[in-house]
Amino acid sequence: MTKILGGIGLVFFAIAIRKLLKTHHHPKDRRIILIVGVLLLLGCFSMIFSSGHMSEAEYVQEVVDIVNNSDDKIKQTDVYSDSDMKDTANFLGKEMKKLDSMKPPKNLPKAMKDSHTTLYDGIGKIKMGIEERDVDKIQTGQTIVSMTFIIYNDYIEKNPEKFY
Repeated sequence: MTKILGGIGLVFFAIAIRKLLKTHHHPKDRRIILIVGVLLLLGCFSMIFSSGHMSEAEYVQEVVDIVNNSDDKIKQTDVYSDSDMKDTANFLGKEMKKLDSMKPPKNLPKAMKDSHTTLYDGIGKIKMGIEERDVDKIQTGQTIVSMTFIIYNDYIEKNPEKFY
């Protein structure tokens, strides 16, 4: 939403500045228009390019959703159907991309920041195990995901004011 507002503001202020500069020819007026316009445009650029950071609660909730959705998909998979197994592997790949695109907020504990990569690796092992039909890899991946999920649940329990 912030990026959209920044983009709309950028277009609006650019057009407004251009029209004002066409109608005001006095150097002092033009200088004021340019200074204020540049500040407004910088604010819009700031909104567009710096709004990708998530709060702690948003980040943790998104990670929990990814794990829960992956778990649900795995539970619904028919292990005797090649197409179902391939579909599950593709789904896990998409979830991994979501996880990879997220960056843990800087104010999270170090254990949670470290578990982000571990969680990604665990889901990757499950995906690889499904693709290769290797039960050991799937179990290893599930163990990794379970261990990292404990860290996230512990964080939620210790900081309930951020989530409820």
